[in-house]
Amino acid sequence: MKYQGMILLVALCAVGSACDMSDTSMANGAITLKNDIVTLHVSGAPDAAINAAGDLQVGDKVVTVNAAERGLLMMYYQSVHDVNHTGREMGKIGTKVGAKALKDKVEGKSKTDQDQDAEAGGQQLHQLSRQICQDQANIKTVQDQLTAQLADFKPYANIITQDSVTSCQKDDDDDKD
Repeated sequence: MKYQGMILLVALCAVGSACDMSDTSMANGAITLKNDIVTLHVSGAPDAAINAAGDLQVGDKVVTVNAAERGLLMMYYQSVHDVNHTGREMGKIGTKVGAKALKDKVEGKSKTDQDQDAEAGGQQLHQLSRQICQDQANIKTVQDQLTAQLADFKPYANIITQDSVTSCQKDDDDDKD
């Protein structure tokens, strides 16, 4: 079925630990999550760091923010964490589905039964993929608000683009077909 390839790939990642999501890197490495700090990387600007409390540091400078800006920074931080959490869930489900597919194959289950199991797992993974796209859209929304309100955030205004959000959603829809 259409999900078997995706399930096998996720299972292989999980088995090989290539999909360890304890840290997250997204937007081609422009956003990283490591040690509970979200770091933004753009060419020509110092790295910016955001913590769970909504503190912003750009290079060596701690940026003073008002309550509304702090709230937006906290939302940005949380949205990156959401991507990380959903990615870990995908890895767990992929591992379970991949193990089930291997077990079904070894036990000689019929192709129809194997396909049904793959389809069910694929649907779960599709739902999580859709959630990652929504999380990415959330990051874009908050990013736009921060750019409009906080001058120190402007260099990071295009890390997540509308094209990347649209592409994620389109890829997600294409995977469903």
